[in-house]
Amino acid sequence: MNNLHKIGLITKFNNCAYSPTVSTFEDMVGKFTGSDKAIATDFLRDLAPQNWANAYFRGNRYGKMCSNASESFNNWITEAHHLPITRLVDSIRTRIMWQMSTWRDTLHKWARVICPKMEKRIEKSYNTDRSWNVSQSNSNVYEFHSNPSVMVDVDRRTCSCFQWQINGFPCVHAIVAARRSGRDLCTLIEPYFHVSEYRFSYTRSIMPIPTMEQPQPTGHDYVILPPTVKQPPGKPKKKRIPFHGEEVQPIRCSKCGRMGNHNRKTCKELI
Repeated sequence: MNNLHKIGLITKFNNCAYSPTVSTFEDMVGKFTGSDKAIATDFLRDLAPQNWANAYFRGNRYGKMCSNASESFNNWITEAHHLPITRLVDSIRTRIMWQMSTWRDTLHKWARVICPKMEKRIEKSYNTDRSWNVSQSNSNVYEFHSNPSVMVDVDRRTCSCFQWQINGFPCVHAIVAARRSGRDLCTLIEPYFHVSEYRFSYTRSIMPIPTMEQPQPTGHDYVILPPTVKQPPGKPKKKRIPFHGEEVQPIRCSKCGRMGNHNRKTCKELI
């Protein structure tokens, strides 16, 4: 399997996972299996869609279906990876203590109800209001004439595109409908996206651990020596090893002009 075909399969699988409705999910699965029936069928055989597909999942993911937070944290502590375990833990503790204190000060400057990133999404949705052809059924229900048409019930917090129910944040249809109904949009957004909840996550502090003078060991103390290990050849790797099936975004090398996972500095092509 070449790299481009692999990337295409991963993209089609992502489309399956993010499909909001069962009908869209089935359509995306058909395209996924049609690209490579043998591989796709074997891959999906033991995967229950309730565990990975938006169309069947009944919990709250708030629009997140990735491990970006853990990947970012892992990259954030890269410099401490080579330290002994006690110093590694203390280094991580110090960095988190600093980060929480910094964010706590930053959050006090946020004067709005909704977090700034989500505020920008609301403003962007407001700007699309002019392009919608909308009919009002009653004070809460609106129909958006598109292909396919979409129905929004502001009071029940539902949209037939299902993005509102899945993400906990009003979709573009819901934002426009809430604006036309005169409802306070902040009351229709899950507390997860409110500044108050974000502040609450940083209310507690990680306390410093001062270095104390260690007592002198006595003859009755047990000394545990580290295990005997053999250093493998080569320089130890500090970068995270990608997991199986992880999508790696290809880049174009400015030296050889080819797509791949190298750049000008690491290019091995003869020019």
